[in-house]
Amino acid sequence: MSPLELVDDRFDKLAAELRAARPVPPSALRQRVRALEPRRRRELALNLPWRRLVPAVGLAVLAVAVGIAGVAGLVHGSRAPTTRAFSAPAVKGFAPQRSVGVRSAFDAAKLAAPGPSGTRLQQYDASLRVRVQNQDELSKRTQDAMRLARRLGGYVAWANYSTPSNRGDSELQLQIPITRVQAAIAAFSGYGTLLGQRIRLKDLQARTDNLAARIQRLRERIARLNDPRDRARLAQLLRARSATVKRAQMASVALTMVVGKKSAAASPSRFHRTIDDAGSVLVRELEILLYALVVAGPLLAIGGAAILASRSVRRRSDEKLLERS
Repeated sequence: MSPLELVDDRFDKLAAELRAARPVPPSALRQRVRALEPRRRRELALNLPWRRLVPAVGLAVLAVAVGIAGVAGLVHGSRAPTTRAFSAPAVKGFAPQRSVGVRSAFDAAKLAAPGPSGTRLQQYDASLRVRVQNQDELSKRTQDAMRLARRLGGYVAWANYSTPSNRGDSELQLQIPITRVQAAIAAFSGYGTLLGQRIRLKDLQARTDNLAARIQRLRERIARLNDPRDRARLAQLLRARSATVKRAQMASVALTMVVGKKSAAASPSRFHRTIDDAGSVLVRELEILLYALVVAGPLLAIGGAAILASRSVRRRSDEKLLERS
């Protein structure tokens, strides 16, 4: 028989004798054991590795989150704010030629504004909206536009000028010779910041040709019959053709100028951009953490309840063991 088997056999005999004898410990000893039980449990809980591991993991996660936010802020904050190029407003039926800077808005207007046809009669309607700096500039540009229309051979159909408080606007309806309308549009676009532009072309050649053919047939009829009613109809057709030709000779330009808002605040510095970007990253990380807590919350609650239940069962078993002893 080996020594290990001998020890096991003696231990079994000793345990059987103790169970049969069932020694009763003194009451003082039982009270001392019960008094030491909470202290022993606290010591065991403090010696558990997770009590030290949880704060370390929390600090590590916080350091990683702050580090990511700082790197993202430095990367994005180091980029200078970009300015958006001014693109010539698109006109229906005409593609914009190219994009230019804000200082080249005058050239962009000339490129975007289509010219009238040199071989056909057309109705030309244009509308522009321009922003100027202040009320003095608004008054000056309004007078410049009226003088320019007269200098080009046109006239002012109607005008509406208003300057309430620190705002203001000016609306002009101008009639410009169609052969010079592109020069007028380019000049108006250079008065300030071009906010919008719209140009509409309508062919009038077919209507004019139709009126001319009807007039010719009616004249031949009058030469044969000399009917007074035909003469009255001829006068109407002549007036209609004259109005159509006149409409094709003058372009209608609606110019609206408004006082611009106060200049925008200066662009933030690199430091402020870095702080803002880092803060946005941290906020995004907190949103992800809250979402994870919402998703994993029920599982954590079930796990915590299971741990508490196991501890309660263990505590009751220990108490029953002490009572049996």
